[in-house]
Amino acid sequence: MFCACGTLVNPKANSNVLKCGRCENPLDVNRMQEIQMSKKIEQKVDLEIKEVKGAKIKYKCTNCGAEEMMYNTAQLRSADEGQTVFYSCKCGYKQTVQS
Repeated sequence: MFCACGTLVNPKANSNVLKCGRCENPLDVNRMQEIQMSKKIEQKVDLEIKEVKGAKIKYKCTNCGAEEMMYNTAQLRSADEGQTVFYSCKCGYKQTVQS
């Protein structure tokens, strides 16, 4: 419940009269109306598949046997450890190697 001053008022057990903690305004519990609200949330996602671009390397795809794959790298672990290499083939296969 909210007071006219905007403060949230928490009802005490077995009490019909509440007092706002901010402005001390008395609120009669019996005069409160039950308000029901509903909201439908809908999310629409449009995905666009783009051609994978990046550096090519002679690395055989274990899925389709292609001789070249695209790759990129990222430092996912601490700085004193090797980087992670992500390979992707035109067939859609992806492979990760910890170096």
